[in-house]
Amino acid sequence: MSLRVRPGYSRQEVNKTSWEVPDRYRDLKQVGSGAYGTVCSATDSRTGAKVAIKKLYRPFQSEIFAKRAYRELRLLKHMKHENVIGLLDVFTADLSLDRFLDFYLVMPFMGTDLGKLMKMHKLSEDKIQYLVYQMLKGLKYIHSAGIIHRVPSAKK
Repeated sequence: MSLRVRPGYSRQEVNKTSWEVPDRYRDLKQVGSGAYGTVCSATDSRTGAKVAIKKLYRPFQSEIFAKRAYRELRLLKHMKHENVIGLLDVFTADLSLDRFLDFYLVMPFMGTDLGKLMKMHKLSEDKIQYLVYQMLKGLKYIHSAGIIHRVPSAKK
């Protein structure tokens, strides 16, 4: 990692991880992490919207990781449906291709997930039907695009 920060970007430490993001994204707070990346919530100062920024872990460490990162980027870029998360922005703070190590995906921030919702409230039958309907609409959309999600879960 370079000590120089790209103009228009700032470096922030979030839970011992260095994040280099455009100045427009402020107030980063870690909200989750997984096998392939860490997600922070942030405020987009241009729009005032709360967003989720995903930093992919070493996306170019191997051909398999690079293909996985490319696939996620390509799929998110084309998702345009009210029941499917989409991509708002993608960026890298790296100054040149020979130092291109990290990239970040910016998506709308969802304040909760189905698993948390189910733990917080006893859902009525009408609410359950509505949520299932929304999920099925989203699945129909991604299936019509030739995408099959292998691991549907309450957290996604």
